Amino acid sequence: MRKQTVDIIEDLVSQLIATFTINNAVDNGNGTFTLFSDCTWWLSIKDTIDISGSKYEVESFIINVSITIRPLNGALIPVVPTFLLTVPKYIHGTLKMAQNEIDAINNKTELVPFVYLYEVIKDRKNTDSESMIDRNTELRIFFLNSANTSDWLTDDHYENVIYPMQQMVDLFIKQIEKNKLFTDNLDYECLPLLNISEEGRQENSVFDCNLSGVELRLSAEIRHDLSCENKCKC
Repeated sequence: MRKQTVDIIEDLVSQLIATFTINNAVDNGNGTFTLFSDCTWWLSIKDTIDISGSKYEVESFIINVSITIRPLNGALIPVVPTFLLTVPKYIHGTLKMAQNEIDAINNKTELVPFVYLYEVIKDRKNTDSESMIDRNTELRIFFLNSANTSDWLTDDHYENVIYPMQQMVDLFIKQIEKNKLFTDNLDYECLPLLNISEEGRQENSVFDCNLSGVELRLSAEIRHDLSCENKCKC
């Protein structure tokens, strides 16, 4: 059976696995610890991270230099060399359906960061039976994290959310480039977003929570899936 585009994107999001490497850990003497790393990925302030079963909240960060964390429930300074970031959640659907799904989550800290695939999806099917190309697709994908819209200035949105989330977008593109379902015919653009709006005017957020991030507008060719498990016998 032909794999739907929404499921292909879900697979790619599930592969957004990032390892944070701790080059050095410093006890700041005020109840916080600073972890130095060459890549802080998409971590941002107020994010909760799990290191060897202990929970911490990110208090501040310098992108691709360090993060400063405060332990939750008496956790100690991390002694491991690496830890994995939580894979972002994936939501797809029309704006109304996405709004309903987001509204149903009482604790919004459990939602972010997340990836939202906007529907309706433009899939142009290839009718050439000899072609390896199954479809051409045009997608709008939003990579989002929480933002303090009442206090932040424009530069704060960039430094605290947009720049970190761009690193998630970059990893997502790398996953596409490695995926055998996609050809090399790939075209995309990234739009920094202070407010998530349907038509890109950014006047008011379409979701009932404060979010910033990056919109990825992607045009790609998807091959027929020739793996045995996806062959259609009907």
